[in-house]
Amino acid sequence: MKEDRNWYVSLRIFLFLRSRLGQGREMPFLPYHYLSQLVVLATAGLTFGVAVTAETVYEMEPFAVESTRLDQDWLNVPYAVSVLGKEAIQRAERQLTLDESLAGVPGVFILNRNNFAQDTRIAIRGFGARADFGIRGIRLVVDGIPATTPDGQGEVDGLDLASAAKIEVLRGPSAVFYGAASGGVIRIETEAPPEVPFAESRLMAGEENLLSLQVKAGASSDGLGALVSGTWLRLDGYRDHSASEQRKVNGRVDYRMGEEGRLRLIFNLIDFPLQDDPGGLTRAEAEANPRQARDRNLQFDAGESVSQARVGLQYETPFGRGGSLDLALYGLERDFANRLPFVDGGQVSFRRHAYGARLQYRLTGEHFRFSAGADLDAQDDARRNHENLDGSRGSLVLMQDEEVGSLGLYGLMHYSLSEEISLSAGLRHDRVDFDVRDALLSDGDDSGSIAFTELSPSAGLSWTLAPGIALYTNASHSFETPTTTEFDNPDGGGFNTDLEAQRARSLEVGLRGNRLLNGQRLSFSLALFSIDIEDALVPFELPEFPDREFYRNAGRSTRDGLEAEIMMAFENGFRIGIDYTYSDFRYDRFIVGESDFSGNRVPGIPRHYGGLDIAYNRGTGLFAVLRTRLVGTYHADDANSEKIDTHSVTDLRLGYRWRAGAWSMEPFLGIDNLFDRGYFDNIRLNAFGGRHFEPAPGRSIYGGFQVRYAFD
Repeated sequence: MKEDRNWYVSLRIFLFLRSRLGQGREMPFLPYHYLSQLVVLATAGLTFGVAVTAETVYEMEPFAVESTRLDQDWLNVPYAVSVLGKEAIQRAERQLTLDESLAGVPGVFILNRNNFAQDTRIAIRGFGARADFGIRGIRLVVDGIPATTPDGQGEVDGLDLASAAKIEVLRGPSAVFYGAASGGVIRIETEAPPEVPFAESRLMAGEENLLSLQVKAGASSDGLGALVSGTWLRLDGYRDHSASEQRKVNGRVDYRMGEEGRLRLIFNLIDFPLQDDPGGLTRAEAEANPRQARDRNLQFDAGESVSQARVGLQYETPFGRGGSLDLALYGLERDFANRLPFVDGGQVSFRRHAYGARLQYRLTGEHFRFSAGADLDAQDDARRNHENLDGSRGSLVLMQDEEVGSLGLYGLMHYSLSEEISLSAGLRHDRVDFDVRDALLSDGDDSGSIAFTELSPSAGLSWTLAPGIALYTNASHSFETPTTTEFDNPDGGGFNTDLEAQRARSLEVGLRGNRLLNGQRLSFSLALFSIDIEDALVPFELPEFPDREFYRNAGRSTRDGLEAEIMMAFENGFRIGIDYTYSDFRYDRFIVGESDFSGNRVPGIPRHYGGLDIAYNRGTGLFAVLRTRLVGTYHADDANSEKIDTHSVTDLRLGYRWRAGAWSMEPFLGIDNLFDRGYFDNIRLNAFGGRHFEPAPGRSIYGGFQVRYAFD
């Protein structure tokens, strides 16, 4: 009865403060009511701690967050961070795209899981929604090595989820950690070499002629360990002209040098010889026949092929009392070719060489953590554009070499002012240089250079209100440079020198908790934020270049939002998770010619979206996950003339795992779009002629079998 009374009082206090401090606005957001949100959330956190008695509540074991480059305890990180484990990434999933793992993370909105020629479009708080292919505005880091090029373009095609063990998602502007293109961070850690050697194989088949084979093996001995995985996949696709063939190899080798030194080698090889692009349809075409490809995409054989090799070397050693020194080197070579559905410059190819180095010093004390370092990156693209003559390569129309170099210097600190309160701060200086050398001078010399210099400060505060519950706040500044692709010049070769860097200022306040209640695990988080953006980079198309995207700056925009998630895991193996995101993203000032988009909603991001996950897992035996995603309405263009309707999608995953001695076997079944809903898998923003729509598959079934042998 005492607990019930405490909860009642807590709720009344929270609602009273919320109503008083929020008068005058539908939903008060930072910075207008920044202090009010602090008061409300602090009250909520304190009353939560009081409402549940100490006899029934136990704090969970802490776990570290590495995306802040300080290895902080999750509870005390003053940023919105979600962490996913191995089973959420691998178990009974298709393992084709990141959306399968990130679907339940609030603040993350994902489109295009089925057009592999365009890549999965991942947006965090709206950053990345503009991407036509690849990932923009978000830093990708795999095993400490960047998977984002110096110009800010992330490539997810090199990720092999078959060996991914952990994914951290840091939401919000975070340039202080990694520099340009930091509206968020996705950090992926692959499986470490095992103490007990093993070999594993996984075979999967499904509708649309899906066939996938995976193999994985690992071993360790005398301080040396290795783990290697390989994946082969073939898929015809739901729509006409949407086939894909993929081959991936991912490896990690760890070597212990003495008691504390460590050397790690990582490598990744991919070969995607076939990635067809069915193109965008008008609404009428999509409703008449959702499986069809656009006629011009068939005529010009639209699609791409890519091969890539990446290697990275990391060395970590103690350095002084309480300190350590990390050095990382990496290199990449990428061959890319695509065919776009138009003649002039419709066949694009480049060979990319990229390399970089990381040097970081970390000092860890009883109450103080400090990190300082330098990031040096470079890329060189030899770009060639030819005419696309109905799928055949025609005359050369553009030949240029594009170079990008970046240098970032940073310092980060985390200081415990008391047992309950800690302060974080950081400062980073970046310089990014773009240089283009025109090698086709028959139409003039379009060579040129552009440089960006940015300073990114950040500060945060974390307050432990009760065991396992913390309130945090932060203020950050971030920037994004245009990528080499976004610099594409509508007037010919060279760079579009009219483009400016996008800059963002963010204020955020949040509450999180991770506790045990009578043996049940309760985890929750709530974040409210306001982001002011200047010169946002937005895509558009021209009539003379259909399906070719160019970019321009939108004067100012504001993004106010709320992200919430709660998860309860029960002793009997059941787990229930709910997430919700509110996104009020608008253009404050955006005028193009005679068109005034000021006051319109930013396209590509729904105002409301969220989901419900119900899972059962006892380690061995039956396991199942039922996942429902709800997506509200949003717009496909800056003019807000084309609205995408609300939809819901439910996916089911189930299987059975049993062990017999050294053998472990796991048959599994998955059903995507269980209730056969009609919706759009991808929306092409500001597409000319209303060709925004890429229909999603209906109900799709797949199944497979995984077997593992441990050499114990």
